Amino acid sequence: MAEELTLSGTATPTLVGAWELRAGTHDTTGWLDGTSTDGYPGNLSGFQASNSDGANQGYEAAPKMALITTTGAGTVVLAGGVSSILLATGSQTGGTAAALKVAVSGTTITITGAAEAHSLMVLYN
Repeated sequence: MAEELTLSGTATPTLVGAWELRAGTHDTTGWLDGTSTDGYPGNLSGFQASNSDGANQGYEAAPKMALITTTGAGTVVLAGGVSSILLATGSQTGGTAAALKVAVSGTTITITGAAEAHSLMVLYN
């Protein structure tokens, strides 16, 4: 199972919420063949369901989404089982309008151009 997302960085990040995006990967059918000599689907004579064959048991990691707020510009570092950031986008939530820039490198998000508070949406693995 997934580890709990943790945040650090100079932009003083706060985690609003984090969710695993499950788009159907949870209903795998690898266990259905079991030890049946007739296979599945079809004739189930002699079918014995078995979950000890080393096949996928219904859990495949899925991309995750997090909503994060910051108190200013700087960096936000994602940790806790995060292998990569797929997308990071943000909006300035206070202060004077400025040219907000959000850049990603590995598991670090760098916010520049606006020193005010921000809301970020991040998709990650």
